[in-house]
Amino acid sequence: MGYQRAQWHSGLTYQQLCETCKNLVRYTDEALDFRPWYPDGYVDCPVCKSHLRHNESYAIDVPNRPAATPQENSATAAPTGGNFTDVFCAKCGNKYGENDRFCSKCGAKRN
Repeated sequence: MGYQRAQWHSGLTYQQLCETCKNLVRYTDEALDFRPWYPDGYVDCPVCKSHLRHNESYAIDVPNRPAATPQENSATAAPTGGNFTDVFCAKCGNKYGENDRFCSKCGAKRN
């Protein structure tokens, strides 16, 4: 019995950093491919074509609801101290904490 593509898709978006070329790769579970040595699946880096092992911990929160109208946005949005939109370190791929300004793994400054 061979490995097959999963019949169930979570609809989540995943993001990880390629160790070879340092490219940030975003993908969904529909793009996963399976081999016996990658039982959880893998995805190919579009730049260097190396295999990136999939893990559920790479899931990111991508908002999929429509943008709020300006009057809703002003009523519900709270002002924040800074613009911290990136949640992963561009250098090593480590996930930032809510108030982190530097990566705890490699020390890179958050953009």
